[in-house]
Amino acid sequence: MTVAHNPKVDLIAHSPEQTRAIAAQLARQLSHGQTVLLNGPLGAGKTTFVQGLARALGAGEQVQSPTFTIVSEHDGQLADGQPVRIYHMDLYRMSGPDDLDSISFDDYLSDPEGIVIIEWPDRAVSRLPSEYILVRMENIADTKRSISIAPSASRSATRERQAIELLRKEVGGGRG
Repeated sequence: MTVAHNPKVDLIAHSPEQTRAIAAQLARQLSHGQTVLLNGPLGAGKTTFVQGLARALGAGEQVQSPTFTIVSEHDGQLADGQPVRIYHMDLYRMSGPDDLDSISFDDYLSDPEGIVIIEWPDRAVSRLPSEYILVRMENIADTKRSISIAPSASRSATRERQAIELLRKEVGGGRG
């Protein structure tokens, strides 16, 4: 029996531009129906990371945190040119299942043609999919960030593990 391992990529970004560049590298590995969770304290660079993802997915330069609107939608395209709908959620202001229902949370997650990016996923733990890519961000210094990218532990997260393996090869020459 082969035991699947969960690849992980640990990186340091020394500037917002490097944070966006790391996100762009991840964006090139994404496909329809995937979910990216962004975890970290206020000011860790989550929205900056989303800007890099969105830019690389062709959604333009105007991505801001949807803290008050909760969800922003953007049209983009995958690395292979296929169109994709990007749903960027900021759940910071959510306090429970009723709040999630009020924004049709599950409908966004069930769009097979979309990519869902969620800031503050801890506000929706019981409603998150079992397959996702988790990006953990921590402040190290004024503009320096620790960024850890890993797939969920779910055995069915095959696409997510593949995306992380490809990312690892791109950023580290195949090294872990």
